[in-house]
Amino acid sequence: MKKSFISMQQGENSNWRYILSLLSIFFFLLLSGIAYVIILLVIDPAALDTPDLTLGNPILDLALSHIEYPFWLLGLWFSMKVIHRRPFRTLITPYQKINWQRIVFGFLIFFGLMMISSIIDFLVFPNDFTLHDFNISNYIWLVLIALLLVPIQTTCEELIFRGFILQWLGKGFKNPILLSIIVGSIFGSLHFANPEMSDGALFVGFDYVFTGFMLTYIAVKSNSAELSIGAHAANNVFLALFFTSDNDVFGEIPSLFVVLDESPFYSALMSSIIIITFYVVTVKTRFGKRMNNEHKQIQ
Repeated sequence: MKKSFISMQQGENSNWRYILSLLSIFFFLLLSGIAYVIILLVIDPAALDTPDLTLGNPILDLALSHIEYPFWLLGLWFSMKVIHRRPFRTLITPYQKINWQRIVFGFLIFFGLMMISSIIDFLVFPNDFTLHDFNISNYIWLVLIALLLVPIQTTCEELIFRGFILQWLGKGFKNPILLSIIVGSIFGSLHFANPEMSDGALFVGFDYVFTGFMLTYIAVKSNSAELSIGAHAANNVFLALFFTSDNDVFGEIPSLFVVLDESPFYSALMSSIIIITFYVVTVKTRFGKRMNNEHKQIQ
């Protein structure tokens, strides 16, 4: 019998346990805020007087902004082990082992699609990009942060949205499209505070919601969050390494290129094409189906 990722059978999954888990996650996030303030006090107490509580060093601020995510993981781990009494991995897969090959597969495919899209952008809109003032030392630090910390951030988001929330809502909603719309809307709306929204709220907001919808739909159709984890990590790592702009959520990091002008409509269009192509390649093609069939055998 096929094990369902959405209708989780392992552990205790009543609604009150999900509510209690949500409260425990918020508690751990509160601890992360306290830890952040303590670190600022140690490094530079004057940073507490700044409007956004930053140090003014883009690399250091980027690293410190990821402090909260280990606390997210702790909150999720505590919730699964203590409240739901099921393995932590059930937020990723219903099977006995996480298929790391599928996560890497998702990462590489999505990273490659973004690379192709960026090459097209360079060819069609060459005046929209310029090389950043390159500093090898700063860029090495950026690479380390992008490869080590950014995937932790994206994985935490996937565990929350494509794991915890999807499985909770899956108790009441069985239609994959409806589930994906609800989870995608929650995911997208929580990104509406990002500075990129000032570029064009309608299209940027649509981009967030549609991306959330597709990542959720992929998780539902592939019966795990593995492909979504890989894709989300690839997206954020790629952007951190190669592109920054005045309204970048990562701040003024030393990425290779600066985006001088970007059409919100074109950006949303290309983003939609990329993630739809990713879905087709990883879920609908013969190769993607073979990966999924091999995954089902790991029980």
